[in-house]
Amino acid sequence: MHFNLEEQEQLAEFKAWWKQYGNWLIGGLIVILLSYFVYTGWGWWQNRQSVGASKLYDTLLVAAQKQDVPAVLRAADDLQQQFSSTSYAGMGGLVAAQIANAAGDMAATEKQLRWTMNDAKAVAHRDLARARLISLLIDKSDFADADKIAGASVSTSFEPLMLERRGDVQLAQDKNAEARKYYQEAWTKLMKNPEASDEAKRLLKVKLDAVGGL
Repeated sequence: MHFNLEEQEQLAEFKAWWKQYGNWLIGGLIVILLSYFVYTGWGWWQNRQSVGASKLYDTLLVAAQKQDVPAVLRAADDLQQQFSSTSYAGMGGLVAAQIANAAGDMAATEKQLRWTMNDAKAVAHRDLARARLISLLIDKSDFADADKIAGASVSTSFEPLMLERRGDVQLAQDKNAEARKYYQEAWTKLMKNPEASDEAKRLLKVKLDAVGGL
Protein backbone atom coordinates (compact mmCIF):
# COMPACT_ATOMS: atom_id res chain seq x y z
CA MET A 1 0.00 0.00 0.00
CA HIS A 2 2.92 2.32 0.79
CA PHE A 3 4.28 1.72 -2.73
CA ASN A 4 0.97 2.64 -4.35
CA LEU A 5 0.73 5.89 -2.42
CA GLU A 6 4.30 6.84 -3.39
CA GLU A 7 3.56 5.98 -6.99
CA GLN A 8 0.45 8.13 -6.95
CA GLU A 9 2.39 11.04 -5.44
CA GLN A 10 5.04 10.72 -8.17
CA LEU A 11 2.34 10.61 -10.82
CA ALA A 12 0.69 13.71 -9.39
CA GLU A 13 4.03 15.52 -9.32
CA PHE A 14 4.68 14.52 -12.90
CA LYS A 15 1.25 15.75 -13.99
CA ALA A 16 1.88 19.07 -12.28
CA TRP A 17 5.32 19.36 -13.87
CA TRP A 18 3.92 18.45 -17.29
CA LYS A 19 1.15 21.00 -16.95
CA GLN A 20 3.74 23.68 -16.24
CA TYR A 21 6.48 22.67 -18.65
CA GLY A 22 4.94 20.25 -21.15
CA ASN A 23 4.12 22.83 -23.81
CA TRP A 24 7.61 24.27 -23.59
CA LEU A 25 9.12 20.81 -23.96
CA ILE A 26 7.00 19.98 -27.00
CA GLY A 27 7.78 23.37 -28.53
CA GLY A 28 11.49 22.82 -27.99
CA LEU A 29 11.34 19.39 -29.60
CA ILE A 30 9.49 20.85 -32.59
CA VAL A 31 12.13 23.57 -32.97
CA ILE A 32 14.91 20.98 -32.83
CA LEU A 33 13.21 18.77 -35.40
CA LEU A 34 12.48 21.72 -37.69
CA SER A 35 16.08 22.89 -37.38
CA TYR A 36 17.30 19.44 -38.30
CA PHE A 37 15.06 19.20 -41.35
CA VAL A 38 15.98 22.73 -42.46
CA TYR A 39 19.68 21.94 -42.04
CA THR A 40 19.52 18.67 -43.96
CA GLY A 41 17.26 20.24 -46.60
CA TRP A 42 19.62 23.18 -47.02
CA GLY A 43 22.56 20.83 -47.38
CA TRP A 44 20.69 18.81 -49.99
CA TRP A 45 19.75 21.98 -51.88
CA GLN A 46 23.31 23.31 -51.80
CA ASN A 47 24.67 19.98 -53.02
CA ARG A 48 22.14 19.95 -55.84
CA GLN A 49 23.06 23.53 -56.76
CA SER A 50 26.75 22.70 -56.76
CA VAL A 51 26.32 19.61 -58.94
CA GLY A 52 24.10 21.44 -61.44
CA ALA A 53 26.43 24.43 -61.59
CA SER A 54 29.48 22.19 -62.02
CA LYS A 55 27.92 20.43 -65.02
CA LEU A 56 26.94 23.71 -66.63
CA TYR A 57 30.39 25.15 -66.01
CA ASP A 58 31.94 22.10 -67.70
CA THR A 59 29.66 22.79 -70.68
CA LEU A 60 30.91 26.37 -70.74
CA LEU A 61 34.56 25.24 -70.72
CA VAL A 62 33.99 22.82 -73.58
CA ALA A 63 32.38 25.62 -75.60
CA ALA A 64 35.27 27.92 -74.69
CA GLN A 65 37.81 25.41 -75.99
CA LYS A 66 35.90 25.35 -79.27
CA GLN A 67 35.74 29.17 -79.30
CA ASP A 68 31.96 28.86 -79.59
CA VAL A 69 31.13 32.32 -78.30
CA PRO A 70 27.28 32.05 -78.41
CA ALA A 71 27.40 28.75 -76.49
CA VAL A 72 29.79 30.21 -73.93
CA LEU A 73 27.58 33.24 -73.37
CA ARG A 74 24.46 31.09 -73.06
CA ALA A 75 26.12 28.88 -70.46
CA ALA A 76 27.39 31.93 -68.55
CA ASP A 77 23.92 33.51 -68.53
CA ASP A 78 22.37 30.24 -67.35
CA LEU A 79 24.90 30.00 -64.54
CA GLN A 80 24.13 33.54 -63.45
CA GLN A 81 20.37 33.06 -63.58
CA GLN A 82 20.13 29.56 -62.10
CA PHE A 83 23.21 29.19 -59.91
CA SER A 84 24.24 32.71 -58.91
CA SER A 85 24.88 31.55 -55.32
CA THR A 86 27.74 29.28 -56.43
CA SER A 87 31.33 30.20 -57.27
CA TYR A 88 30.84 28.65 -60.70
CA ALA A 89 28.79 31.66 -61.80
CA GLY A 90 31.66 34.04 -61.09
CA MET A 91 34.21 31.78 -62.77
CA GLY A 92 31.89 31.41 -65.74
CA GLY A 93 31.55 35.18 -66.04
CA LEU A 94 35.33 35.63 -66.14
CA VAL A 95 35.80 32.91 -68.76
CA ALA A 96 32.92 34.22 -70.87
CA ALA A 97 34.36 37.75 -70.75
CA GLN A 98 37.73 36.46 -71.88
CA ILE A 99 36.25 34.50 -74.81
CA ALA A 100 34.00 37.38 -75.84
CA ASN A 101 36.94 39.80 -75.69
CA ALA A 102 39.08 37.52 -77.87
CA ALA A 103 36.22 37.44 -80.38
CA GLY A 104 35.97 41.24 -80.39
CA ASP A 105 32.52 41.35 -78.76
CA MET A 106 33.13 44.22 -76.36
CA ALA A 107 29.48 44.58 -75.38
CA ALA A 108 29.30 40.97 -74.19
CA THR A 109 32.68 41.32 -72.50
CA GLU A 110 31.52 44.34 -70.54
CA LYS A 111 28.23 42.70 -69.61
CA GLN A 112 29.95 39.61 -68.19
CA LEU A 113 32.52 41.66 -66.30
CA ARG A 114 29.91 43.95 -64.77
CA TRP A 115 27.79 41.02 -63.61
CA THR A 116 30.79 39.30 -62.09
CA MET A 117 32.03 42.49 -60.44
CA ASN A 118 28.64 43.17 -58.84
CA ASP A 119 27.17 39.73 -58.18
CA ALA A 120 29.81 36.99 -58.06
CA LYS A 121 29.90 35.07 -54.79
CA ALA A 122 33.69 35.06 -54.38
CA VAL A 123 35.40 38.35 -53.53
CA ALA A 124 38.41 37.41 -55.66
CA HIS A 125 36.19 36.95 -58.72
CA ARG A 126 34.55 40.33 -58.12
CA ASP A 127 37.88 42.11 -57.72
CA LEU A 128 39.43 40.46 -60.78
CA ALA A 129 36.41 41.38 -62.89
CA ARG A 130 36.70 44.97 -61.62
CA ALA A 131 40.35 45.19 -62.69
CA ARG A 132 39.59 43.82 -66.15
CA LEU A 133 36.58 46.07 -66.59
CA ILE A 134 38.68 49.14 -65.85
CA SER A 135 41.10 48.18 -68.61
CA LEU A 136 38.17 47.75 -70.98
CA LEU A 137 36.76 51.16 -70.08
CA ILE A 138 40.16 52.77 -70.62
CA ASP A 139 40.21 51.30 -74.12
CA LYS A 140 36.77 52.86 -74.64
CA SER A 141 38.08 56.20 -73.34
CA ASP A 142 35.39 56.11 -70.67
CA PHE A 143 37.78 57.52 -68.10
CA ALA A 144 35.16 58.83 -65.67
CA ASP A 145 33.53 55.44 -65.20
CA ALA A 146 36.91 53.70 -65.12
CA ASP A 147 38.16 55.99 -62.35
CA LYS A 148 34.94 55.60 -60.38
CA ILE A 149 35.15 51.82 -60.51
CA ALA A 150 38.86 51.85 -59.66
CA GLY A 151 38.16 53.98 -56.60
CA ALA A 152 35.84 51.42 -55.00
CA SER A 153 37.10 49.37 -52.06
CA VAL A 154 38.57 45.94 -52.79
CA SER A 155 40.14 43.12 -50.80
CA THR A 156 43.61 43.76 -49.40
CA SER A 157 45.35 41.45 -51.87
CA PHE A 158 43.92 43.42 -54.81
CA GLU A 159 44.75 46.90 -53.51
CA PRO A 160 48.08 47.20 -55.39
CA LEU A 161 46.45 46.18 -58.67
CA MET A 162 43.59 48.62 -58.18
CA LEU A 163 46.01 51.46 -57.47
CA GLU A 164 47.89 50.48 -60.60
CA ARG A 165 44.64 50.63 -62.56
CA ARG A 166 43.95 54.11 -61.17
CA GLY A 167 47.36 55.07 -62.45
CA ASP A 168 46.51 53.57 -65.83
CA VAL A 169 43.39 55.73 -66.01
CA GLN A 170 45.46 58.87 -65.37
CA LEU A 171 48.22 57.85 -67.76
CA ALA A 172 45.69 57.27 -70.55
CA GLN A 173 44.70 60.94 -70.11
CA ASP A 174 48.35 62.08 -70.17
CA LYS A 175 48.18 63.01 -66.49
CA ASN A 176 51.64 61.69 -65.70
CA ALA A 177 52.01 63.28 -62.27
CA GLU A 178 48.75 61.73 -61.05
CA ALA A 179 49.64 58.40 -62.65
CA ARG A 180 53.05 58.40 -60.93
CA LYS A 181 51.37 59.01 -57.56
CA TYR A 182 49.13 55.96 -57.90
CA TYR A 183 51.92 53.79 -59.30
CA GLN A 184 54.12 54.68 -56.35
CA GLU A 185 51.37 53.78 -53.90
CA ALA A 186 50.84 50.50 -55.72
CA TRP A 187 54.56 49.79 -55.66
CA THR A 188 54.77 50.39 -51.91
CA LYS A 189 51.94 47.97 -51.23
CA LEU A 190 53.27 45.42 -53.70
CA MET A 191 56.69 45.38 -52.02
CA LYS A 192 55.02 44.57 -48.69
CA ASN A 193 53.32 41.52 -50.17
CA PRO A 194 55.64 38.47 -50.04
CA GLU A 195 53.34 36.62 -52.43
CA ALA A 196 53.51 39.27 -55.17
CA SER A 197 54.75 37.78 -58.42
CA ASP A 198 57.92 38.96 -60.13
CA GLU A 199 55.90 39.60 -63.29
CA ALA A 200 53.53 41.95 -61.46
CA LYS A 201 56.53 43.84 -60.05
CA ARG A 202 58.22 44.03 -63.45
CA LEU A 203 55.15 45.41 -65.23
CA LEU A 204 54.50 48.01 -62.55
CA LYS A 205 58.18 49.05 -62.59
CA VAL A 206 57.97 49.61 -66.34
CA LYS A 207 54.99 51.91 -65.85
CA LEU A 208 56.72 53.74 -63.02
CA ASP A 209 59.84 54.32 -65.08
CA ALA A 210 57.69 55.67 -67.91
CA VAL A 211 56.37 58.45 -65.67
CA GLY A 212 59.56 59.34 -63.87
CA GLY A 213 60.33 56.38 -61.63
CA LEU A 214 60.18 56.09 -57.86
